Amino acid sequence: MARLTSRNIREVKRIVPSLFTLGNLLCGYLAVINVIEGALTHAAWWIIIAGFFDILDGKIARMTGAASGFGVEFDSIADVISFGIAPAVLIHQYSLVGAGNLGYFLGFVFVSAGAIRLARFNLTATTGRKTHFTGMPIPSAAGVLSSYILFCENVRGDFATFDIAVTLVILTSIAMVSQFRYGVMPRIGFGGQRETIVSTMVLLVLVSVIKYPDEIFFPMGILYLFSGPVISLTVPAFNFVTHRGHHRW
Repeated sequence: MARLTSRNIREVKRIVPSLFTLGNLLCGYLAVINVIEGALTHAAWWIIIAGFFDILDGKIARMTGAASGFGVEFDSIADVISFGIAPAVLIHQYSLVGAGNLGYFLGFVFVSAGAIRLARFNLTATTGRKTHFTGMPIPSAAGVLSSYILFCENVRGDFATFDIAVTLVILTSIAMVSQFRYGVMPRIGFGGQRETIVSTMVLLVLVSVIKYPDEIFFPMGILYLFSGPVISLTVPAFNFVTHRGHHRW
């Protein structure tokens, strides 16, 4: 029986985050397949599930000390499929298919904005904890389009209009390539009063999302979409609060 060495352990730690990235990529692939087969709400859910894989691969990489340049590049390649091409194809089939060349163009605008956002991110990416994102992250933009379809299908059918879909595509595309600052997921902890309040609010939101995903996901996405410009325009000299030497929201 092979002995488990420190080198073996390091190799396992290096591989595990990439398995979650592969999960992200698989979800993007399944989303495209579901669009082709006409199962658009299933495709929307696959994109949202891909977002959870995307969150986990980065967190696991940092927890295990396995964050690397390779992981950043691999993650971006998967993101182009899951959060660029898949949602663009999905929103095209759902709302833009009757617009002809304009629909093709709008879908390509979203894919292009996402690719530019990822390329810019890779130039400045670090393996440490992030204090904020410059421009809306592509998974969040994809989440807005995907949750919009779930919202229209299961909550408010009157929102399923060409004008709203076009507006969402344009706004999310602009947000991705913008210089607006977007917040990162707060750490869950109960070490102090402020941290306890923030963590409690985050947990309450997560419980609400789990219980009412169709109703909650889309409004949350819209709030996040506009949070960047609101913070940047109302507080131009916004300073991140420091706590124990680390920059935090």
